[in-house]
Amino acid sequence: MIRRLIAATAFALALSPVAVAQDAPKFSVKTSTIGSILDNAEAKAAFVKVMPEVAAAPQLEGAREMTIDAVKGMAPEYFPDDKVAELDAELAKIK
Repeated sequence: MIRRLIAATAFALALSPVAVAQDAPKFSVKTSTIGSILDNAEAKAAFVKVMPEVAAAPQLEGAREMTIDAVKGMAPEYFPDDKVAELDAELAKIK
């Protein structure tokens, strides 16, 4: 019985929000705002690398509070799925 309790406790701790958050990437196209990406040198460099024309667009300043994923829904021609996936992979590398 004690073994089951210890195992259940260990399992619950492994699934706790804190444990899950520690494994989550620092930046993501789904959760990070465009502003937070632009304000971080590494994240901005990844954005410029993958989408140089979009990253340089002055209109992007008006979307600072939105995520890439949200903007993609409104302007899919500027955020093609393959480029968004590539950007997400680059952002995930940032620790």
